[in-house]
Formats: sequence, structure tokens, C-alpha cells
Amino acid sequence: MSFTWPGMLWALGVIPLVLWGAILAARRRRRTETRLADVHLYSRIVGPVAPWRGRVPLVLYMIALALLLLAMARPVAAIPLPVNRAAVMLTIDTSQSMMATDLKPTRLEAAKTAAREVLRTLPRSVQVGLVAFSDVGTVLVPPSTDRPTVEEALERLQPQQSTSVGSALVEALSALPDRKEFLGSRLMQLRNTGPQDPQAQTQTGPPVGGAPAQPSAGDLPPAVIIVFSDGVSNTGVDPRIPAALAVEARVKIHAVGFGQEGGAVMPYGGGLILVPFDAASLQQLAQQAGGEYVKSADEEGLRRLARQIGYALGWERRRAEVTAVFAGAAGFLMLTGAGLSLAWFRRVP
Repeated sequence: MSFTWPGMLWALGVIPLVLWGAILAARRRRRTETRLADVHLYSRIVGPVAPWRGRVPLVLYMIALALLLLAMARPVAAIPLPVNRAAVMLTIDTSQSMMATDLKPTRLEAAKTAAREVLRTLPRSVQVGLVAFSDVGTVLVPPSTDRPTVEEALERLQPQQSTSVGSALVEALSALPDRKEFLGSRLMQLRNTGPQDPQAQTQTGPPVGGAPAQPSAGDLPPAVIIVFSDGVSNTGVDPRIPAALAVEARVKIHAVGFGQEGGAVMPYGGGLILVPFDAASLQQLAQQAGGEYVKSADEEGLRRLARQIGYALGWERRRAEVTAVFAGAAGFLMLTGAGLSLAWFRRVP
């Protein structure tokens, strides 16, 4: 414990003086009562009083005075507070194919709108992060409760080149709480080399060096990745690899598809090209990671995904001023001492 105004602690030196004054006043009161009352009647009027009863109210008042003086120094302590440990990573496809206009005004703008709808529906205590992906995934906002920052990052999204859903999943897993530590070297290998063999990368051995992965799976807070894409992954890591790691790390992957059946035609390089929409790949990805596939136009489905995000209440020690606690305890002790004195001696000291 520390104090904002430690100089006020010198005031604790008045407690012995107050205690001495209270003892002298009690002795003087007893001498006065004995002198003015009849010696034979005094004991009958006052009645037998246990010696400890006279000390209890005084002790309570002294403790209350000490607490009030400590409160004047504004104590600060690290106290455990409940926090919601659940986290969500929004991953937005910013490839050129997302500029197709089969969804108005474009697939990318529709994805931004859908992400905002999810953001509005999520509980304010849930941590939310943002990953933009094209050729590679980039964490724009790590998981936090700072919603304005996520919204500002959404506004700044611009179209890039190819699509790597796998890279987006790798970066999202790395950003989620405790997943980088849990998955260890296997996740780092995907980030550094981008291997393509799903069978080689989904083995569940311990990390390099033989040390067990930490923390344990049972300690991992709820986490979800939501992929907003048209489903066409044409570069980078095979999405099945990080999806398998997500299952092991207890991360659900939901997918939201953007596009019309049959794709769309858009201008590119002075000509026209067909931009496909691969809903099947998104459905398989969500199914593999225990999630759900939702069409972009399904607003109720988007809200349902947001409501499914779980809570994991944990405790986090945060430094906070506890002056009110000291003052409240002092007030309680003073009232208790006054009540006992009134009940036993028919007076309030």
C-alpha cells in the first residue's frame, strides 16, 4: 500500500495524546461522580459494570481515529477487480476482389458495415481487435475495449492485392490473449515460413525444447475470430492449418461471406475479369473450427454471432485509491462505539 499524501501520516502522532486525554477525562468524571453521589447508593444506581466494557468504546474510537487519519493521506492499494476476459478478432478481407460491386457499394464497404453491426452488438466489456488481410495479415488494433480505435481503423481500410485467409488467421491467433504462449513454436513457424502442408503442421507435440505449452487449455479465456471475406484464398498459408491450431487453442472461427452466387464482373488492367465468390470455402472453415457461416445480408445472423461470445470473469489487480474504504470503516466503528456506550452507560462519549 502507498499514499498519495504521505506527509499526512505525521498526524497519527496525535493518537497517543487523544488517548491520554480520554483516560484523564474518564478518571476526572469518576472522581466527580464519586464525590457528588452517596457512597452507599452510588453502586446501586450505577450498577455493576465489567471493567472491559468501559474500554471497548474507547478502543473503537481510537481505531476509527487512526483510520480517518490514514484516509487523510489518501491510501492507494492494488485491489482485485472482476474483468471480462473474452476476446474477439475481426478479420477483414481487403483484397482487390472485395472491390466488386455485386454488393453495393462494394463488397469491402459491405464488410465494414457488417463489422460495425457486430461491434455494436458485442458487450462493451468484451475485448475486440482488428486484422486486415490481403497478401498478408496485419494486426491493426490488438484486443482491447477501445471501440473508437477499432471503428477508426475500419474507416481507413483500403483495397490491396491478393487474398491470404490463412495469414489472417495466424495473425489473429497471435494477437488473442494467451494463444501465442499456448501454441508456441508451431504458430511462430506459420508466421515466419508460411508452410503449406496441413498434415505436417497440425501435429500436436510440445514446443521446441520439450517444455509443455503454457498456459493450459483449461485456463484459456473464450476467444472468437470472425472472418469477413468473399472466400477466395489464393496465396499464403493454407487456412486449414491455422484453423486446426485454433481448434486446439479453443478459438471458434465464424465466417461472413460477401458476394453473389456466380461472382461478379469488374474492370481490371484495362479489361474485365470475373471475380468469384467462394461461399463453400468459408463454410468449411467455419465448420472445421466449430463456428458458423453467415451471409452478409443476414443482419440477425450477425447479431446472433455477437451474442454468442462468451464471458470468462477473471480477477485483475489494479491500483486504486481506497480512501472511501478507510473513511467508511472509521464511521462504522464510531457508530458501533457510540451504540455500545449508549447501551451500557446511557451516554455517548
